[in-house]
Amino acid sequence: MSAAHALGWRAAQVARGRSAVAAAAAGGAPHAPLIAVLCAEPRARVAAAGVALALARQGGGRFALGGAVGAPAAAALLATPRARRAAGVLRQRGLPATASGRLVWIADRRGALPAGDAASRCAASGAELGRAAAVLGAPAAVAYPFGRTDALDRVLAWHDAIVVMREPDAPDAMIERALASLARLGRPVAAMVPPPRASGALAVAGCAVPAEAAAVVAELLSAARGPRGGGDA
Repeated sequence: MSAAHALGWRAAQVARGRSAVAAAAAGGAPHAPLIAVLCAEPRARVAAAGVALALARQGGGRFALGGAVGAPAAAALLATPRARRAAGVLRQRGLPATASGRLVWIADRRGALPAGDAASRCAASGAELGRAAAVLGAPAAVAYPFGRTDALDRVLAWHDAIVVMREPDAPDAMIERALASLARLGRPVAAMVPPPRASGALAVAGCAVPAEAAAVVAELLSAARGPRGGGDA
C-alpha cells in the first residue's frame, strides 16, 4: 500500500478511534484522504491545490480534489481524461466542479467568505469535499482562510491532517505555538512555506506540485507513521 493511503478520511459522525492517518500508516485499509489547510484568503486556492496534488503524487493517483471556503469556480483548462471524467461525475451529483490538468476544483457554491458563523461554512465545505473524495477514491485538500476558534477546531478534528501556512508576516514563534496547539486535536500537523508565484500558478492549473507542498505532505506521512512506523495518534 502506498504511503499516501495512510491519510484515510471518515465522516465526522463515524467513531474514528485511532487516527485514520496513523491506522493506515500501520497497514490499515486505504481511504481517500482529506487535509485541512489554514491560510490567508489570497493563498487559499494555491494552498489547497498544491497539497491535493502532492497527495495524489505520493499515492500514484491520477488526479486530486481541491476547494476553499469562499472561493469561486476555477477556469476549466486542458485537463487529463481522468480529471475531466471525475469533474463530470461530480457535476452529475450537483457539485460545481471544473477540471484543469490533474486537479478537480469544487467551487464554494455558498458564495463569498462569511462575515460570521465561519465554522458552519467550513463544516459544510469540508463535508462536501470529503464526500466527493470518497466517491471518487481521490485525495482532497480544503483551505480554510479563517482565524481559529473552538468551533473551527472541532471542524479541523474531522480531517485526517492539518497544514498551517507560514504567512510571511506571522512570527515563527506564533506558528510553532499554533502547531503545538493543533497537535492536541490528535491529527498530524505540519507547516508549509508559501510556494513562489509561478509554482502556485502551476498548482492551481493542475500542472505541477510545488516543492513546498510535496515537503509538507512528506512530513505529514512521516508523522503518521511515527518513530516505529505506526501506532495510535
